[in-house]
Amino acid sequence: MSGLRGVGKTVLLNELAGGAIADGWIVGKVEADRGESRRPFREQVAGTLNRALREATGSLEIAARLRRALATFKAFSLKTDPTGGLAIGIEIDSERGRGDTGSLDTDLTDLALDLASAAAELGVGVALFIDELQDLSKSELGAVCQACHEAGQRGAQFYVVGAGLPSLPGALADARSYAERLFDYWTIGVLTAGAAADALVRPSQAAGVTWDDEAVRLLVQRSAAYPYFLQEFGKATWDFAPGPSITRDDAEAGMRVGTASLDRGFFTSRWERAAPSERDYMRAMAVDEDGPSQSGEVARRMDKRISSVGPTRAGLIHKGLVYSPEHGLIAFTVPGMADFINRQPAG
Repeated sequence: MSGLRGVGKTVLLNELAGGAIADGWIVGKVEADRGESRRPFREQVAGTLNRALREATGSLEIAARLRRALATFKAFSLKTDPTGGLAIGIEIDSERGRGDTGSLDTDLTDLALDLASAAAELGVGVALFIDELQDLSKSELGAVCQACHEAGQRGAQFYVVGAGLPSLPGALADARSYAERLFDYWTIGVLTAGAAADALVRPSQAAGVTWDDEAVRLLVQRSAAYPYFLQEFGKATWDFAPGPSITRDDAEAGMRVGTASLDRGFFTSRWERAAPSERDYMRAMAVDEDGPSQSGEVARRMDKRISSVGPTRAGLIHKGLVYSPEHGLIAFTVPGMADFINRQPAG
């Protein structure tokens, strides 16, 4: 699943993970990141699957069916942490030659296949949910692709469900050329006008509150049916309105309060993460409003060569403030950022 920030990708990911857990699947969930203190992906996988496997081995019968998979998992985790800290509670010897080569490509594939084989005996599957998938390194993305490819070739019930920015499909294809036909891709975007209206009206009806049509129309239009903005404006309007009916005046007040809240938090937090040179770059992008912008045109507006602003562009991408929808283009990762920037004082 790919889309801008604030469209509900993480919520959907959590819903899917919860459904798999409820059905008894072996489920792991990790969040990739590019921070300086990032945990290696291998360590994250070992940690989340340790919890899942300890929960799955509640009976001796199940533990016996998972025996080989547990041995492979222990080898995988020991390659990450030789002290055994990531294999606490897995009382079984590690499997030599499975999951212990030190190559993430090979070891993740071994682990995926052995876990899927054991899960099949239990009548379930294995699913690894990865949020911010685009933040994995190219080699880590390649390992994910290879594990999925091998599992698919063998009919193994191992699945990866990921969520990330619109650049995610391109990052996967760059990691493995076959990725474009390996996964099902779903773009998560803004709501339809009808769905956006329902998001406001239906929960309110359950509480005995109605909305005037004009109030609904105003917030849907002002939010551009973008889920996070709709949530902010809806909450502010709900808090302001005396009820039992929400009027256009209530919606206008909620819109003002919601906009101020977004400016203080949602937008300002992103603006303050940018260095001065990065803010200059974003100001040059904001001329195109929500874009996307031509990278060369942004450099021209800054009166710089495109090669000289390359590091600035890369820094903004690394911080998740912008992304490249395709070669030569650059865009903000959240809608409305350009409008916020254009309202900021120069300097």
